[in-house]
Amino acid sequence: MDLVECVGQMYYSIVINELKRMRTSGLYRGVSYNGLLYMDLIRQMDNPTVSSIAETLGVAKSSVSQKVSELECRGLVNRERDALDGRVSHVSIAPEAVDDVSAIDAPIRAALESVSRDYSEEQIQMVCAMITSVARALDAQTQDDR
Repeated sequence: MDLVECVGQMYYSIVINELKRMRTSGLYRGVSYNGLLYMDLIRQMDNPTVSSIAETLGVAKSSVSQKVSELECRGLVNRERDALDGRVSHVSIAPEAVDDVSAIDAPIRAALESVSRDYSEEQIQMVCAMITSVARALDAQTQDDR
């Protein structure tokens, strides 16, 4: 199996795992997979706003605002007006939903912890460097698309 196939298989496994867990676990309060991806994005971004999320995704602010409103109604995210510019709202994971959102990563965290016991620190750091390089290359491609 080559690197592209390997990464594709891992991505497929992650998505299938998340979709099955969404259906059976009761986590995520009935949110769609798209909503789950938004929550993960909000969690990963530094002090996101509706505008910064829209820019990151390359979609209309109204689409992001609608999705954020849906997540807010479900008690999964909060919006807080910027103290200096009341037109800007910062979006964050609601404190009562932090554990649910953190559960998104639980299976992969457990799998990585289990697998990492079989490899040296040097090997793990090499894989981390490869993953970081791929992420940077993908980020550069999306920057070029803007």
